[in-house]
Amino acid sequence: MARWDYKTTIMDLNKIVPPTEVACNDAGVCKVNTLPELPEHGLDHLKKILDSEGSNEWELVQCQLHGGKMLCIWKREIKEAFAS
Repeated sequence: MARWDYKTTIMDLNKIVPPTEVACNDAGVCKVNTLPELPEHGLDHLKKILDSEGSNEWELVQCQLHGGKMLCIWKREIKEAFAS
């Protein structure tokens, strides 16, 4: 049976979507206007985070907004050495 190691990370949403690009209406529905093409912002920044964690064998389980940040839960299988 597989065993798992878990970790959490907190991402700064301002690095992914700057607050100036988010518009919310009176009902609380928000829309992203545009994502900048800067290397430290936007979907490219999120992709770098996902690729970095994935290269270390971490699998994204879930992300959720938490206190204005994005809380992410990751898992990876614990590889055990068995004596033969």
